[in-house]
Amino acid sequence: MDTAPKPSIAYIDEIEDAREDFFTDAYQSGLFEAVHVMAPAPTLAEMLDTIAELAVDAVISDFRLTEAGPVEYDGEGLVEAVSARRAGFPCFIQTSRPEEALLAADDVNRVYSKDPKAGTGREQFLKRIVLQIQRHQTRLAEWQHELAELLAIDRGALTSLQVERIIELDDAIEENLGADDPISRHAKRDLLTERLSGRQTELLTQTEKLIADMRKALDE
Repeated sequence: MDTAPKPSIAYIDEIEDAREDFFTDAYQSGLFEAVHVMAPAPTLAEMLDTIAELAVDAVISDFRLTEAGPVEYDGEGLVEAVSARRAGFPCFIQTSRPEEALLAADDVNRVYSKDPKAGTGREQFLKRIVLQIQRHQTRLAEWQHELAELLAIDRGALTSLQVERIIELDDAIEENLGADDPISRHAKRDLLTERLSGRQTELLTQTEKLIADMRKALDE
């Protein structure tokens, strides 16, 4: 039996009927712990802050977002901004104008038609969202496990390749979790090669706190 926690998602659309339809389908699918539907905020910054506060596992947006009132961004701009904050975060565009969205999209694989007869229906689309979330979380868990194993090695026994791999993994985790104050690569390298005796404990604590935060995020 699958005991993994169900994910939470956010859906943004300027049309109320579209939001209600999506909520009904997503809720009745039984695939999600929470389904947040909302109209787009006037500014991109406001929209990004709202999404961050919800702590969802995926974002789905309509493409246009301007039919009900002025908005300074479209769905592509929104998912690009979310991806810039959290690399690899599951983002999707579902639209009644797929041709237009595909031309504007940086990644055509995240664009889906709202037409249930076009390619995949809503049920299959929702399953793809869950699959993408699971892949994202599995990748983070694998990085976490590998990083924890490398950090358990005595600092004096680390090879140069292991040092670079630790830095690479830590950077990837920070980018995927959207760390507010990431440690510089130079500082990480100094820590791991024991050149900064005065800051070693502080930097190691920050790195280990990042791992703990990631474990918590994956468990929630």
